Amino acid sequence: MKKFDAIVTGTGQAGPSLSARLANAGMQVAVVERKLFGGTCVNTGCIPTKTLIGSVRRTKTVALMDSKKSL
Repeated sequence: MKKFDAIVTGTGQAGPSLSARLANAGMQVAVVERKLFGGTCVNTGCIPTKTLIGSVRRTKTVALMDSKKSL
């Protein structure tokens, strides 16, 4: 089993820079992210464009589900 000096949970605002600093200091670092690299803010949350895209995706999903109910 591989051993690490540090495990960074999440790739949001602090994760990538923290893991880079630790690695540059000679530590063995593992980064764990459950979904998309960059965290919620970059991908779906804080940036308005991403939020709008997420809303459209959800709306399309609901519309598709409704159309299947009427079949």
